[in-house]
Amino acid sequence: MRRPRKTEGSVTNRRHIFNLIFSTAVLRMVQTMNVSTDAAPERKQQINVRRSLSKLLSTDLDFHRDASNYASHALHAFAAKFPPQLPRVFIEGLTQKGETVMDPMMGSGTAIVEAFLCGRRAVGFDIDPLALMICRVKTHPVDLLEATWAGKRVVGSAVKLLHRAPPLGSTGFQRRNPR
Repeated sequence: MRRPRKTEGSVTNRRHIFNLIFSTAVLRMVQTMNVSTDAAPERKQQINVRRSLSKLLSTDLDFHRDASNYASHALHAFAAKFPPQLPRVFIEGLTQKGETVMDPMMGSGTAIVEAFLCGRRAVGFDIDPLALMICRVKTHPVDLLEATWAGKRVVGSAVKLLHRAPPLGSTGFQRRNPR
């Protein structure tokens, strides 16, 4: 196999590497909502990634006592889901508002949701169809008016069913008297 020329930033070189790594895998990308961020990322001095990562890893990363059912995180009990505070620590420590976070194995989308909540853009990949569906649902914006109308329809249907149901004692079943 002939290798492409190694030129820094070469599109051909990047495509070749991508094809070598993912030639047999079927990757699917989740299209997620856009987060309103400033036009450009915050301008700070360049971070020393090694130093920042070392500092983050030396902190207490035990979040099991913290609530993790905020935003859309409690939507599904996906296997091997980590506490949402964990990706938040790394997203806030290693990126700036307006930047893009990429999660190559997004699972149920915990890091994607946290990136949005931190004001970052996010892109996630996964080969698991269940993971893709859960992440789409967790990151899809909900139309408040549509959700209100759907809720009213459900409540209206439930009320109609209750009115049509026979009275509790007329079904032939009687409550047991506790002795």
